[in-house]
Amino acid sequence: MDYGQPDESEEHRVQLAPPGPERLFRLESEKSLQERMRQEARQRPTLERISFPDEPVLSTESYAARVFPPARGVVEPNYVCYKRLLFEQKNLERYGWDLGFITPFVSAGKFYWDVVWMPYHIWTAPCRCYECSAGYCLPGDPVPLLIYPPELSLTGTVMEAGTIVALFAIFPG
Repeated sequence: MDYGQPDESEEHRVQLAPPGPERLFRLESEKSLQERMRQEARQRPTLERISFPDEPVLSTESYAARVFPPARGVVEPNYVCYKRLLFEQKNLERYGWDLGFITPFVSAGKFYWDVVWMPYHIWTAPCRCYECSAGYCLPGDPVPLLIYPPELSLTGTVMEAGTIVALFAIFPG
């Protein structure tokens, strides 16, 4: 008995050509697929009976959707907008620099410098009411100690000069 060769009564059809798109992308329901498979089995020389298992009944009740309360989330922006700061010390206040025992003297000197140049700072950008922290480094970031130059402004220069002239007119020397 030769086990390597099939019996001549059994005929196996092997399809060598790939199926076309009309067969691959055919839309049919589960019932029509099962019926087509039964019809193809009847056309084979060996009569095979194809049986499919019964589909289980999942539920006899109608579907009731769950109702959830509307979810609300609070989203905080990663920046803060605030009114313009006329007396800001970025290195000491924003970036946390500490210069040891000379810190109070540097802070007082910067404050009086800002008092003298306050008309210039006010009129540098007269229409800009707010600033945002979007372009600054975050707290805790390593930031070098920098000296920030003032913005150049024609309106600020004119108003600073006007303030100096007005102070000399009010308080003659």
